[in-house]
Amino acid sequence: MSITITEFAKDSIIPKKVLRYLNRAGIIQDPLCAEDRIGLQFLEKVWSKKEVLRPQFTKLSMKARLSFIRTADLPTKWERYAYTRFRNQEEGKSLAMQTVVEEIGITFGFSLNNQQIERLYKIRNRAQVARHREKNLSKKQNEPLLQAQTNN
Repeated sequence: MSITITEFAKDSIIPKKVLRYLNRAGIIQDPLCAEDRIGLQFLEKVWSKKEVLRPQFTKLSMKARLSFIRTADLPTKWERYAYTRFRNQEEGKSLAMQTVVEEIGITFGFSLNNQQIERLYKIRNRAQVARHREKNLSKKQNEPLLQAQTNN
């Protein structure tokens, strides 16, 4: 009995988006053959295991790891793009929301709907908060350590 990727994803811990990626990359077929199902059952056993993830992350630079972690929960490319645009904005310079909306339209070939624009505002806020926290942290790290004063 053959099973499609959509059917397999319903009962799997592997997200459908990942299964679709594996299919586009030619790693699995749709519908899944017996060999694909065996491979995916193995993948489910190691999915999200730190012992498997850690060696994969060590191949990335620290900067790439941090960037990946910051955007890991952003499911779409346009959201990650927007976050990065807002996050890497030069200090003291403004970046208009309309500019980013237009860039997304040109880069990804679609216009954002009202719900997506609301999401964009949340992404901008998240990036600004992260920049603010990082700025405060770097200030604290650059401050000289307070030394105890002695009264003699």
